[in-house]
Amino acid sequence: MEPFVGGPWALPWSPTACALARAAIREVLPQWDLCDLVPTAELLVSELVCNAVRHACGPLRLTLERVPSVRCLVSDGSCEPPRRSDVSWEDEHGRGLALVGALAARWGFEYGPVGKTVWFELSTDTVMDSDEVVPEGDREYETE
Repeated sequence: MEPFVGGPWALPWSPTACALARAAIREVLPQWDLCDLVPTAELLVSELVCNAVRHACGPLRLTLERVPSVRCLVSDGSCEPPRRSDVSWEDEHGRGLALVGALAARWGFEYGPVGKTVWFELSTDTVMDSDEVVPEGDREYETE
């Protein structure tokens, strides 16, 4: 399969970046006949973009790849690696990477010439039923 690439899109350093990233997901995935992945991809891209806006610095970019899974890459100018937070049930923030780990087939981050790229992959092989859960230990986390 020939890889498909969407973007990269430059995103503004503001909360509107999340909405623009979700719009890119809604535009590109249906073109790749992957409408079933749109809701999960929108949720996870919002988490990564929001984390970048809150904890990193510019420039902020989004790239989508189909190789053969769907890979969503969010790049920023910070060299700080993403970190899962220990949160209590009362905390309002800090669950984003746990959510990415639970819903993505794989996720990780890579350092680049400027900053880092945090990415996740969604499998295009099967679409999970909403009551089907894959244990956290069966997922992959990678740093490259």
